[in-house]
Formats: sequence, structure tokens, C-alpha cells
Amino acid sequence: MKDKVVAFGEIMLRLTPPDYTTISEAKSFIANYGGAEANVLVSLSHLGHETYFISRVPDNQLGLSAIMHLKRHAVNTNYMLRGSSNLGMYFVETGFGGRPSKVLYNRAHSAITRIGVDDLDYDEIFKDAEWFHISGITLALHERVREVAYKCLEACEKYGVKVSFDFNYRSKLWTIEEAKPHFKKVIQYVDVLFANFFDINTMLDIEVDPNLDTMEEKRLDVAKKLMAQTKVNYVFGTDRIVHTATDNSLSSYCIRKDGICFKEGPIRFSIYDRIGGGDAFSSGVIHGLLKDYNHPKFALKFGLAASVLKHTLYGDASVLSEDEILEFISSNGNAAVQR
Repeated sequence: MKDKVVAFGEIMLRLTPPDYTTISEAKSFIANYGGAEANVLVSLSHLGHETYFISRVPDNQLGLSAIMHLKRHAVNTNYMLRGSSNLGMYFVETGFGGRPSKVLYNRAHSAITRIGVDDLDYDEIFKDAEWFHISGITLALHERVREVAYKCLEACEKYGVKVSFDFNYRSKLWTIEEAKPHFKKVIQYVDVLFANFFDINTMLDIEVDPNLDTMEEKRLDVAKKLMAQTKVNYVFGTDRIVHTATDNSLSSYCIRKDGICFKEGPIRFSIYDRIGGGDAFSSGVIHGLLKDYNHPKFALKFGLAASVLKHTLYGDASVLSEDEILEFISSNGNAAVQR
């Protein structure tokens, strides 16, 4: 299997205090690299896909280290630009028991915000691509970043490349009013959407029927209305129950364009590292759809399993193979899953 998957986003240096220490009390930090789109590509690379990352990193040791991180996971870095001096960073304070995890960003004026719309050859990148993935986090970074994102999406439309979009709205990066027009612009190019009720109802201003009571009914209502207005074929998402910071339950759902809704889970599990669980779900779904785009039930099951297993791994991305995830699915009572 060698499907060319491209993603555009920022890779960052992650710093984590060891042993559940708070940031304010930390005397040392564990260094790693991650970022939403980079995590998805790393996971897909381990699932057997040919992956390419579009980004910009500083021309220094940190930028080189970020590139080497991706290369170690067989992510192609030929479309990564070098320049500027700052690599985006974020700090993760790992929660325990009743104390939740915390994330602190330090990514203003990072190298990717210096990217130029004319720095890339979009025809070369997308003429033989199968899939393109992007998230709302990337859209939040800078106007120059958004201009590049729009050019990528136009190239996807030109060459018939499937587009997946994960809202990933982060209030620490921008306001709802700042984000809305850009989400509304991007959604017109999207085939596969990772979103919850808030994303579709609030960020896209899709009104919900006031007579509906349950969240499940409301989610289905706004998803169907959105898909009637756009080219979106599938809406995928997860529901999480937090028992404690290290004990969660996760279920997943897929709403098809015809209004049919599929569900998986819940699965209850212990958490070693929560960061990247959503990206693992996205990569698992994309992997399933690349195997068979017209039958999303396997993709939904595989995405949920990939996400649950990611919580048992340290670092931002899942590095498990298809066989390892299928083995987990089989051991959880789904022995009939087909490859």
C-alpha cells in the first residue's frame, strides 16, 4: 500500500515535566516533537502509507531535529522549508487523578508564520496525491499560513485529491469570531470532516432544530444540513467520558451524507499520555477510508481503536502498525474485522 498523503501544518517542540510534576515546579523537561498534522502523518506512515509534510522550520539545530524526528518515522520532508529562527513550542503538564492535564503554548512568530504563498510548487505536490489533511489549528497561526492552506485546497480541487479537515478549534489561539470566516471558507473543499456539534452549529452557523432534545439528535440534524450544503461525505467524531485524568471512556460515530449514523464503543481505558489521541483517531479513519472509501464502518472501528491505543504510548503520535491495531480490535470482541 503506497497512497500519497500530504498534510500542511506546524511541527513543534514539546516539553513535558517528568513524573506528573507541574510546570511551575519543574526542574527539568522531557523533549519531544509533535503537532496535529505531523502526528497524523507519522501514524499513517506506520500504517503503510507514503506521507509528505508541508511546513517551515527554523534553519538551526531545533529545525533540523524536528526534520529528523519526521524522517525517523518515514515521513517525507522534501516539502519542508527552512528559515527564520523560532520553532513553535508547547508545554504539557500531565494530569493525574482529579487534576487535569494542561497545555501552554509558546508559538507566536514561529518559522511557519513566515511561510510565503509562492514558496511551494503546488502542482508538483498535489498532481499525484491521494489525500490532503489539515486542521483548524493551522488556520489559526497567521494570515500567511492561511493563504498557503487555501492554495493547497485549490490544488486539491484541481487534481481531485480527497480533503480531510479537523476543526481542532483552540480558544488559546483565536476567538470564535476570528475563526468563523476561515472555517466557512475551508469547508467548501472538504470531503471528510472531523467535527462535533459545537463545531458545526457554532463555527459554521448551522442552526439546529429547537424541538430536538438529545445531543445525538442535534448532532445528526446539523451534520445532515451541512452535508446537504457542501461536498462533505462523512462527519466523524468521538465522545469522551472523563472518569479521572488517567481513566477515560471513548466512543466514536460517523454520519454519512444520506443521514445514516454508525457508532462504535465505548471503550474504557487507562491513560499514559493523552496528547495526540484525536490525531490518532483521524489517522485511523483516513487509513480505513483509503482502504475502502465507500464503507466507513471499518474506518470508524479502526479509528477508535487507534485512538484508544495511542493513549497508552508516550509522545504525540501513534507508532503502531495495522496488525497491532487489528489485534487489539480482535481481542476486544471484534474478531470478524476484515483487512
